[in-house]
Amino acid sequence: MIPPSRLNVHGAVNSSGNFIVYWMTSARRAHWNHALEHAIDLANQHQQPLVVIECLALNHRWANDRISTFVLQGMIDNRAAFAQTGATYIPYVETRPKEASGLLEVWLGQATACVIDDFPTYYPRYVLETALKFKTCELHVVDSNGFMAMRAQGRDFKTAYSLRRHLHKTILEHMHEFPLANPLDNAKDLPMIDATLIEGIFAKSNTPLTPYEYLWRVSEGGDVGKAALSKLNIDHTVPPVLTKKGGSVEARRRWKEFLARRLVNYKEMRNQPQENGASGISPWLHFGHIGIHQILNEIFTAYRWDVSMVTLPNNGRRQGWWGLPEPVEAFLDQVITWRDIGFIHCSMIPDHTEYSSLPQWAQKTLAEHSQDPRSYVYTFEQFEQAQTHDPLWNAAQQQLRQEGIIHNYLRMLWGKKILEWSPDSQTAMEWMIAINDRWALDGRDPNSYTGIGWVMGKFDRGWTEREVYGKIRCMTTASTMRKFKTKDYIEKYSKDSTKQTVLGSGPSLYTAHQ
Repeated sequence: MIPPSRLNVHGAVNSSGNFIVYWMTSARRAHWNHALEHAIDLANQHQQPLVVIECLALNHRWANDRISTFVLQGMIDNRAAFAQTGATYIPYVETRPKEASGLLEVWLGQATACVIDDFPTYYPRYVLETALKFKTCELHVVDSNGFMAMRAQGRDFKTAYSLRRHLHKTILEHMHEFPLANPLDNAKDLPMIDATLIEGIFAKSNTPLTPYEYLWRVSEGGDVGKAALSKLNIDHTVPPVLTKKGGSVEARRRWKEFLARRLVNYKEMRNQPQENGASGISPWLHFGHIGIHQILNEIFTAYRWDVSMVTLPNNGRRQGWWGLPEPVEAFLDQVITWRDIGFIHCSMIPDHTEYSSLPQWAQKTLAEHSQDPRSYVYTFEQFEQAQTHDPLWNAAQQQLRQEGIIHNYLRMLWGKKILEWSPDSQTAMEWMIAINDRWALDGRDPNSYTGIGWVMGKFDRGWTEREVYGKIRCMTTASTMRKFKTKDYIEKYSKDSTKQTVLGSGPSLYTAHQ
């Protein structure tokens, strides 16, 4: 049974319903998933079939080849994970915008109850808000996101320090919120849904079922994937990242490699651009291909840790209280403190992408310096194409275009320079969000929006007053290059961005991993 703090129930049971449906929008995995666990519990309670539907919609602003490929690769893994279980898994891909606009309503109209992911940003939030309007069956909204239940803390946190103090006081209760590693073990005795019922629902909503062959073709990448994606009405100028395959299998592989080999050096190496020091797991966390509780469980198991080893300072300290080695504690601060603060903030502040959501002191100081002369002013297109005077900034933007991520430390510098080189601070925030949402595999995420918010003063304090920035924390390329070795990084990502349009062409790089 999942913790009540992660569940909100709306409406009433549909007494004439034929099944339980889990509408999978953000926790796109078959393991360590509170929502899936709860859906199975409901199906067992009602002794009804469980149908898991995972959709890829086109009716959102940043639908493109990069996002679509990553999600469909995850569907391939989920199809395998659900095979030969008591749950029916249905992956669905829109072929034209709004093709599936009636699908959710029809499924909810015939369901006893529906379970849906609680995700506070972007398209999953829109789907949840849409589902809440129908009121045709009982709707169970489940938070499978962070270490802490995002809506249960009762407030937003203005700084990481304040969240850490809260965590020090409440850690024991969060240790009881871990989901089952393999919830499908409890689905073995569920009745199966009649295939004709599924076909009837899709027919009633005028929605075609997605053939497995199409998922496979997109997942293959290369020319095969490119040809399959060409049939979709999406942005084809943002290509797949051939070095990053979506899905739970790849997520677990990458996570286990980091845990075994690189976590031990995390504290020293994570901010070194030329080193592979970070976990790099954020794209898979964003799409829910791996859950934070699996990551934490495997850390705790590897280091034989239990909560009795905690020595609470109760002073907001980021490290030195877990009873674990320094590199491990540094990583825990990132994946718990800084990740959870994003989810909590976005769940409590609905307009978190708006300039008005910035702290009043930040808005005031930026307004006071709005007329300061800027040494450089670039257009949106120049930023997006990595056409500034700064080789290090251009390299960071090229990494985003090529790999769908930016090195952790340089992502902060990337944002600070957009603030400095944009016509005004409001435009800077809009451009940061647009570029990140379009190109980043881990964009459109609470951590993306709070990271950009941090650039603009969120979760921070006032610093020494400077031109343009006011009292907002400043970062410079020169100081970054003094701190870290950046030559190899700049050389690696100095290629002409226009060449990246060939990604997705040529032979498949994925076939060997199928």
